[in-house]
Amino acid sequence: MSKDDLYAIAAAQRGYFRTGQALECGWTRRNLSTATAKGQIETVSYGLYRFAYFPATDRDDLYEIGTLEPRGSFTHETALTLYGLTDLIPRTTHFTIPPDAGFRPRPGITIHHSRITDDDRRLRDGLWITSPARTLLDGARSGLDPEQLLGAAHDARDRGLLTDEDLARIHSHYPYNLIVEAQ
Repeated sequence: MSKDDLYAIAAAQRGYFRTGQALECGWTRRNLSTATAKGQIETVSYGLYRFAYFPATDRDDLYEIGTLEPRGSFTHETALTLYGLTDLIPRTTHFTIPPDAGFRPRPGITIHHSRITDDDRRLRDGLWITSPARTLLDGARSGLDPEQLLGAAHDARDRGLLTDEDLARIHSHYPYNLIVEAQ
């Protein structure tokens, strides 16, 4: 890999990158220090950097989390919000990571440990999010308000985010009539 490869990696992560990614691309710790001193990159937290020329967004906190643990996915109410399926503002960011992940809890983040298959995650605006079906199931299992789930399910179905297979899967796992059967 070349130093230019780091720019491509960071671009996919909205400017963020980990120390390990920089080292894999041929950067040295000295390069990181020099670029930081010149204002080309910013140190966000231990082991996390961002190229300074990337514009800030209202989701920077999510991009930071996603860069720190790329095997993780945003789930529960956070995923519902990212899909635009709820108007509630989550009190915490829900992030599900594999059981063997080393991601450490942080204030404002609720960590869930579970394996999420590739079929159950989607890349949306540079963030890994659980599929709409998995998101609804997680919300139901965690006790999310049934009215909120029902509204989200109807919106997801109307917007084509749920397939007939998804609807059947939800019905088989969730004991209540969360969604009106597909026509």
